[in-house]
Amino acid sequence: MTYDSSAVRSTFALDTDIGTDVDDLLALAMVLGSPELAVSAVTTVYGDVDLRARIVAKAFATTGRAAPPIAAGESATLSGRPVWWPGHEGSTIADLAAQRYAADRAATEELAATETVVAIGPVTNVAVALRRPDRVTKRVVMMGGEYRDGVVEHNIRCDVTAAAEVFGSGVDLLAVGLDQTQRIRLGRAELDAIAARGPFGALIGAEMRRFWAFTERDSNVPHDPIAVLTLARPELFTTERGTITVETEGDAAGTTRFAPDPAGPHEIVVDLDVPRVSEEIVRRILAAARPAATTS
Repeated sequence: MTYDSSAVRSTFALDTDIGTDVDDLLALAMVLGSPELAVSAVTTVYGDVDLRARIVAKAFATTGRAAPPIAAGESATLSGRPVWWPGHEGSTIADLAAQRYAADRAATEELAATETVVAIGPVTNVAVALRRPDRVTKRVVMMGGEYRDGVVEHNIRCDVTAAAEVFGSGVDLLAVGLDQTQRIRLGRAELDAIAARGPFGALIGAEMRRFWAFTERDSNVPHDPIAVLTLARPELFTTERGTITVETEGDAAGTTRFAPDPAGPHEIVVDLDVPRVSEEIVRRILAAARPAATTS
């Protein structure tokens, strides 16, 4: 498929901790393969944000697309929790040191200047952006939390202080939690199809293999692509409105809770069309990875 900018319906800034779990890279690829979506800026968060920004720049360079503004954001957490850094970030990607990126504004300014923010990492940048009195942000779509079994999800655990600020800010928010994302997995057939699809597909495939080796699994959950897909195909998701809160202290820190309320500021995904969501994610990643010379 050809990326048709005239078909864009949703424009947003993407805030990501790309490089650790491969799902951030898959989400970025899915955006590039979705004619309904346009990313106005990419900001990076948590740990080595410069390395993460270079991975974003390399992804755009590999596809041959002009990159939007890319800004390295907050490296430390608001909670003071140490950054979890496995050390494999960027290990399969060549020439990262040579990548360049630029933005007219700091990362949190980029986010605050955007009406819709899609957050697929710890929400430190988002929390700081929402503090700004000049922010125009009206909606946050995030992968974060777990709303069924009391499991503490990674993005929330990494910075519970930031999560509490975002949930308490009053901004309209849609969250996709582990209780829904873990219903979908990408396996060997999907990896092989993606890896065979040109240079960008090969880059993604290498990152998938590396992450599978790290987790000692033969598949991965596309948490972040699922959250992004809510913007392109909302009819594939069932949501419920209410209020999300998060525990910030003690043994339960990071636990998210949802109280249904038709007038609440938040929504959570409570169901999704598993086969169609899986198909859409893979189809869009393949579209992004198709070499430009063969795109029709």
